[in-house]
Amino acid sequence: MCHPAQISDKVVSVTAHPRPTDPSRFSRRQLIAGAGAMAGAALVGASEAALAAPSGASTFPWPTKKLGNKAALTVDAPQFLSVTQLRQWHEELDAMGMRSTGSPIHEHYIDVLISRLKAVGVSQVQTEPVPIRRWTAQRWSLELGEARGEGEIATSSYIPYSGRTPPGGISGPLAFIRPEEAPAPGSLSGMIAVFEMPSSPVAYSVMEEISYGKYDPQGLIVPTDEYSRPWGGVSDLITLLDSLPATGAVGCVVIIDLPAAGSHGSYYPYDGVIRDVPGVFVDASVGSHLETLAASNATIRLTLTATIEAFVSRNVVGLIPGASNELVILNSHTDGPNAVEDNGPNTIVAMSQYLCRLPTESLPRSLMVSFTTGHFCGGIGQVTFAKDHRDSTLSRTACALTLEHLGALEWNENAEGKMALTGQPELGVIFVPENKVMVEASLAALERAGAGPALALRPYVSVAGSPNGYGWPGEGTQLWTDGHVMTMNYITGPTYLLNWGIPTLNKCDINRMRREAISFTQMALDLSRASRASLSSLDLAPL
Repeated sequence: MCHPAQISDKVVSVTAHPRPTDPSRFSRRQLIAGAGAMAGAALVGASEAALAAPSGASTFPWPTKKLGNKAALTVDAPQFLSVTQLRQWHEELDAMGMRSTGSPIHEHYIDVLISRLKAVGVSQVQTEPVPIRRWTAQRWSLELGEARGEGEIATSSYIPYSGRTPPGGISGPLAFIRPEEAPAPGSLSGMIAVFEMPSSPVAYSVMEEISYGKYDPQGLIVPTDEYSRPWGGVSDLITLLDSLPATGAVGCVVIIDLPAAGSHGSYYPYDGVIRDVPGVFVDASVGSHLETLAASNATIRLTLTATIEAFVSRNVVGLIPGASNELVILNSHTDGPNAVEDNGPNTIVAMSQYLCRLPTESLPRSLMVSFTTGHFCGGIGQVTFAKDHRDSTLSRTACALTLEHLGALEWNENAEGKMALTGQPELGVIFVPENKVMVEASLAALERAGAGPALALRPYVSVAGSPNGYGWPGEGTQLWTDGHVMTMNYITGPTYLLNWGIPTLNKCDINRMRREAISFTQMALDLSRASRASLSSLDLAPL
């Protein structure tokens, strides 16, 4: 049997890692097209200032009081890290920008988090290798005509993992594909396909059908309204992209039905599947222009140069010892396009700073911190973690809590056709297996934090092999589906979630983020005292 303060049965390297050199209608049994994008490329020229950003050290005083057993029963909020500290960390993450999987800035951020975990007192902070195929965009453009210089056409971003062109690009006539069309094999030979980003709006009433309950004191969830995000149809987008080689298309342009500010930096799909037909995103205005050009048989030159290389990224694990070797896992991911996606790690560092000051004997279970890489490479980091720990760490894990995108504010296109904050928080959801104790704890956490509007939802995405046959979009899903760990996953999906190159400090309520962090700390403490039997069964009736 493992010692309470031992992470795993296997030896894990702790050597320093060298910096790289370079729902329409549905039920749970009707998969929403594009739902997988809710969860969830290197930005060329990551700034030296970001790479030199502070590490574990803080310029703000931290609470240092040793906490007693009472503080393990009820979180002493004044003893939690300040809003000022959380804001500083968010600003630093904003400055880093895009943290594509395995990029220099991403690996630097992993080092920063390692330093922070050690600084707050987490023990046995270790890294675990995760081999990936790193795809890095270098240069992308659209130009009118076959020759360079005939007229640049604004792009919003490249399509990640969509392949690459020769340095000089590729040219071909535009072919506008309407949503209802399905191009036949060979019908687009030598052409550049242009099509709209698939959309899959979801009525809030449909979300409520798969919910256990909600916290919405302001009545912001209107059942007849629709939840619609630009990346909502990503599953259909993947189908389209995968169908292009058979059509003979040499490139593609995907139109995002938003103004330039809302489409800029779009980064999806991020399944890590490197494709053969390179492509870029454009905004709604540029898309209308391209539709006109396609009607006149115009030729376009598309350039997307990228490198593909083998690389080893890292998961990070650490331990907060408790009175037993049973575990509660606190989890999030480290890669992402902006500071809201994902501020989960910094939230968990703040939670750890409190938990590490509690007496060991006041924690019936130990807590493992798990920060995984590769969320934006098909979730490979979490898949690897589940595989490597299935027969050791996970066999003694009572439950897990994954946290993502805390404090997010709603930012949508307004009546004037501009992107703007709506003045409301973004909808939050917490995915929970059909377990009474965990559902009650989740709803209590949302209310305690004042984190409305929010829903507690069942897993609903069909996944063969999961404990009940379903998973959900979000970082924690592979802990549940692959690791068979009773996992709760809090997540939000604002319009800007999957955009790089945009500031997010004004789109994140740091005070709310701190309240959520405190409330989830209380939730973790409460669940650490729940019996293993009460946490291990699916004791609520399925839909």
